[in-house]
Amino acid sequence: MDWDVIVVGAGIAGLGVGALLAKEGGKKVLVLERYRQPGGRLMHFRDYPGPGWNVDVGLHLIELGPFGEAHMINERVGKRVEWGPMSETVQLYRDNRWISIAELANISDEYKADFRNLTTRIASMSNEEVASWDGRSFEEWMDANTAPGPIRELLATFAMIMTTIPLPVDMGAGEVLHIARENLLRRRQFLAAGYPIGGMGALTRGLIETIEENGGEIRLGHPVEEVLLEGGRARGVKVAGEQGPYPRDYRLGETEIIEAGVVVCALPIYQLPGILDFSRLPSWWGNRILDIKDEITGLVGYMIGLDRPITDKVCFYSLLETPRAKRPFQAFPASNYDPTIAPAGKQLFHTDIVCEYEEASQPFKRRRLLELLAEDLKILFPEMESATAWRLPYYVAGCDGLARKPGLVGRFKPELRAPGIDNLYFAGDTYQGRGLATNSAARSAMDCAERIMQAGS
Repeated sequence: MDWDVIVVGAGIAGLGVGALLAKEGGKKVLVLERYRQPGGRLMHFRDYPGPGWNVDVGLHLIELGPFGEAHMINERVGKRVEWGPMSETVQLYRDNRWISIAELANISDEYKADFRNLTTRIASMSNEEVASWDGRSFEEWMDANTAPGPIRELLATFAMIMTTIPLPVDMGAGEVLHIARENLLRRRQFLAAGYPIGGMGALTRGLIETIEENGGEIRLGHPVEEVLLEGGRARGVKVAGEQGPYPRDYRLGETEIIEAGVVVCALPIYQLPGILDFSRLPSWWGNRILDIKDEITGLVGYMIGLDRPITDKVCFYSLLETPRAKRPFQAFPASNYDPTIAPAGKQLFHTDIVCEYEEASQPFKRRRLLELLAEDLKILFPEMESATAWRLPYYVAGCDGLARKPGLVGRFKPELRAPGIDNLYFAGDTYQGRGLATNSAARSAMDCAERIMQAGS
């Protein structure tokens, strides 16, 4: 075997596991990625759609910025990530205008005192208290801890940003409470987020360098067709070889077998049935994966390049229901956090609306939502249309991995090692771990790498 470890997937989880095992574990690591661009949901494209513009694959602010796990995993392998300013506030749309959370919370001293008491209570929650809410909804938690009114509306907006789920009745309370608690303890804010200088690629670039500096390799454009299981162990993987001239609907390519002592599947659980033969694993585990694999969320949106800035705020815009699409809305002016991702004097805006997986994955529904979002943007940012130089539509079906719903968060997530297969592991935000998507994936990578190194010691 040429490799100690094969990692399937080059998102931050796969690259993080690979970098840690290469740097700290002395392992020779091969990372296989089906796309021709590394990063997974953090893919970043330079000089697109023209010189000076740099776009990510979706709308991202990173929870806690330099105080979060995505930063920690880079520090751990000796790589530095620079950050722009932390988000100053969340702007909410009220009475046909954007207002800050501070303005909304300044309704009365009574509400301010109630909100302070609420945040103090959340910050003091133990891990066990948080976990006790993993099977219940955030609406249930609000019913037990808040009264109807501005504070409840504020909490629902925060929770939508955290979970990418429109309704509190569908949000896993344990996950919302964990994210809020960590923000309060580390930054003394209910929500705190940052954007890395150079775009999302800045979070994975150093991890790639670490793997290569320690004798490893990243192979892009190499889709894994199967994880090979034999005699209770993972033997290696079967990788698609040269595909020939036939179109996809007509071809069956040759394959290459690559062996290793450990295999890590660093891709979302909804992709596991495509590479794992579940009949080789315990039926209870396979049935659980099949039961939850479609519990994912979606979004559709536009990356928008503006000829001139329309705001100087370093902030996040959010709305629980837009006028036309009737869906939750999120946006932020990315170039206000990092001026290097747009040409001088221009502005890059990230926007999206949150929707169900089915809506994001079906072409006609997706296109209709994009049309409605375009109408919403004319209402929410009237000055945007005349300033628009280009607009890049995108969608993500499975934007946060496993949906943060009751019974799907915290202790309910699948384990990091396959039952009965002692050298097959998993990493990513759809497995054990907490936090918003990128930090959850980074946390999972660190935990997975620790498990592998402990097993080999």
